[in-house]
Amino acid sequence: MLRPSRRRRPVAWPLGLLALACAACTAAPVDWEPRREVPQAGAGDVLRPDGALGVDTTAALIARLTPPPGPLCDGSLQIAAARRTLFAVWWAPRPDSGARLLAARSSDGGRSWSAPTPVDTTDVGVTGCRRDPPAIAADSASGYVHVTYALHAAEGPGLFFSHSMDGGVTFHAPVPILYGERLGRTSVAADGDLVAVAFEDPNSTTPRIGLALSRTMGHIFEHRILPVSDENGAATHPQVAMRGRRVAVAWAVGPTDSTLRSVRVGTVR
Repeated sequence: MLRPSRRRRPVAWPLGLLALACAACTAAPVDWEPRREVPQAGAGDVLRPDGALGVDTTAALIARLTPPPGPLCDGSLQIAAARRTLFAVWWAPRPDSGARLLAARSSDGGRSWSAPTPVDTTDVGVTGCRRDPPAIAADSASGYVHVTYALHAAEGPGLFFSHSMDGGVTFHAPVPILYGERLGRTSVAADGDLVAVAFEDPNSTTPRIGLALSRTMGHIFEHRILPVSDENGAATHPQVAMRGRRVAVAWAVGPTDSTLRSVRVGTVR
């Protein structure tokens, strides 16, 4: 795995140019169905692999939990569940205005937590807790825990991925999804060998949603850049869901208080 201190910064090509280059060398890895608009289920919603939106109960669950030990940035705690275990990831502020990304697990429904495990401690930014929350997915099929997030690393700002192969006890050294000046939101989903990361493209002039795919449980992202959203307005707040080879990506278009979300559903080849 690529070590944090050795991460090298690739050329930050715009999303569209990378897509054209990829299309020239290989067939599209996802057969997409036509984009559609889906009414939101409520103030918070969760995306399903069939592209439907349901009410997200995560916020209510987090409110009932005993917080993991140590400092925690407000609004950064994210939860996933698999194999009767809860997994948490959050930003912990540092005195130098940076932040550490930490994780913990609970086998008693969130009443108690393991000691925090570092996911990424390489942040050199000075924004403190003013950052987007990480994203987490726990895969019951593989037992892996996957985390994606935006961070200003020593080699530059970007979107990163890390995973745990031992049920959240330890995390592999992070790998970059994409570098760019704008740190944005991410979402991650997994089913067995397949891992999908949806993200706000940090390099496009108009906000766009991209997708990175791994066929190796997140060890390698064979398809790093896939344009998913179209040219009709700014696309933000990505969500991704997966079941088998079916993948769904949703995003907000226009005002954040819109009652509709754009959704694309496809099948991974």
